[in-house]
Amino acid sequence: MKKLQFILAAVIMLVSVSTAQVIKPGKIGLGLDGATSAPNLALKYFFSDKIATEVLVGFNLYAPGGDTPQGATKVTGTDFRIGLAGFYHFSDGEFSPYFGVEALYESNKSGGFYLVEPDAKNSIKANLVLGGEYFPAKQFSIGLKEKFGLDAELSRDIPKEENDLYLKTATELTVRYYFN
Repeated sequence: MKKLQFILAAVIMLVSVSTAQVIKPGKIGLGLDGATSAPNLALKYFFSDKIATEVLVGFNLYAPGGDTPQGATKVTGTDFRIGLAGFYHFSDGEFSPYFGVEALYESNKSGGFYLVEPDAKNSIKANLVLGGEYFPAKQFSIGLKEKFGLDAELSRDIPKEENDLYLKTATELTVRYYFN
């Protein structure tokens, strides 16, 4: 509880100290979202000093090495992600906390050696996002965001077809370079 109170006090101090307007309409930033082994490339655009949208794209590729065993098939694994988000920024200064929503579509095909080639697994993720960006320079930001949401996994392995629904949270580190 004391840790949460400290974090809230630090955010309030940063917002009140931050006076220089860094965010402005038309500002475009390109960066990475996520500190995992599979970050997303993110393009963020500010419609105003408070409203922003973001397009996310990510891709992973796994090519198994070695010789294919007799009767098996070598499958190259792929993971493709694309998403869209909208944010409301509470401040346009050096530290800018925000709140928003995000939707992400993901298609994942496992790589490896298989007797029966697996189908791609698709999922749709819908998240509420709470975060903040700190601008140590006018054109560069680092940030942290927390996601709370649903993950609907749509499996289509024949003969077993299942859909699963998960409630998930994630914390992501963000880094962006703004062109203007």
